[in-house]
Amino acid sequence: MWPDCYRDRARCPVGTVISAANIDQLKTQTFEGKSISDLILPTQERMIREFGLQMRLQTASEVQVDPRLIALTEQHAGKASINSQTGVLENFAGGLPFASIDAGNPADGVKVAQNFMRGPWYADVLDYNPMYFALIDGRKGLDREQQWRFGRYMADGAIDPALADPKGQIAKYEVVLNKYPNDTRGLGVVTIQYTDARLPDVYAYIRSVRRVRRLSSNAWADPLSATDLLNDESFGMNADPSWYKGWKLVGKRWILAIAHSSVRFDPSVGSGEARFPMIDLQQAPHWNVLDDWEPREVLIVEATPNQGHLVSRKVQYYDAQTYAPMLHWQEFYDKKNELWRIENCNYRQGQRDDGTNGPTVSFVGVYDLQRLHASLVFTDPQGRHNYPNAKASDFTPDAIPRLIN
Repeated sequence: MWPDCYRDRARCPVGTVISAANIDQLKTQTFEGKSISDLILPTQERMIREFGLQMRLQTASEVQVDPRLIALTEQHAGKASINSQTGVLENFAGGLPFASIDAGNPADGVKVAQNFMRGPWYADVLDYNPMYFALIDGRKGLDREQQWRFGRYMADGAIDPALADPKGQIAKYEVVLNKYPNDTRGLGVVTIQYTDARLPDVYAYIRSVRRVRRLSSNAWADPLSATDLLNDESFGMNADPSWYKGWKLVGKRWILAIAHSSVRFDPSVGSGEARFPMIDLQQAPHWNVLDDWEPREVLIVEATPNQGHLVSRKVQYYDAQTYAPMLHWQEFYDKKNELWRIENCNYRQGQRDDGTNGPTVSFVGVYDLQRLHASLVFTDPQGRHNYPNAKASDFTPDAIPRLIN
């Protein structure tokens, strides 16, 4: 049976699945008044044709955001600026630093990145205990499973003023702790980022001696323990934009992206392959997940890291909905300017512990196309967002031994 959109040469219905078997026919069709050919990025088309990605079409809908974020942004509109010499964000008082983005101004690329990094659009504070990693060999299947606890505390610009660093020096704390498997359980890293954009303080917990050691600040872009991620790529991006050589806003367009994921992770289901029934582990390259893709308007930003970074450039696709700058899709290029990896962040609507609604991550896929390896990260469905009684002291180096347990 041909899908309805083959018979109706104008429109494809909701639920149509784009795959390598039908992409040539479907590219001539439309969905929600937009050409499917125009909605699919070249790198997405490559993932469909060469690596088995499938996209189930879903109606686009608005992403709910916290009204306090809008009010705080409007209250402080026009205060924040970018230092023309250092690239550092200055005079940031709360909300999104830059509510107004000019898609025709290349210099506004850094503003898009600052909104993503410093605005509390995702949550003031969060705790995923744990996140579930499926590390996949594209030739053989599931390689290993890992579980990491991830916590983030916004100490500057948070909606809740009680979270603010009294001295105004700390931008945010992050904690990443390995909980499984047992041979790596206890590895922990705390990162402290500062409002003046100095390189972060990075601390590691050494399980063998039960001591915390300070690491080089340059570890902010190192690979993350056997995964396909670099440290500055968690949840899309995790670095002060001023640490990069340059940012360029390329323009605006429509793409297919996941903003209302239907994938649900159940941590109570088995282990190994049984824990990941949503992944097509039987069909090479063993990493594809079928989910709902909808048309989203995005801002295209090109980021150029400094010379010592493993990536030569990144092309990023941020959602154009002002107060939900979700980073849907990224292309990472190596030093030869060849496509190295793809990162695909998939979001869903969620209610936070304080009763507000907003976007949260369903899962993240990072695909190393050169090594044919992938890391799929599923967030804890019981993860806490804006939970009560959050304390900065729970995100410090001294807290690592306690948080592991």
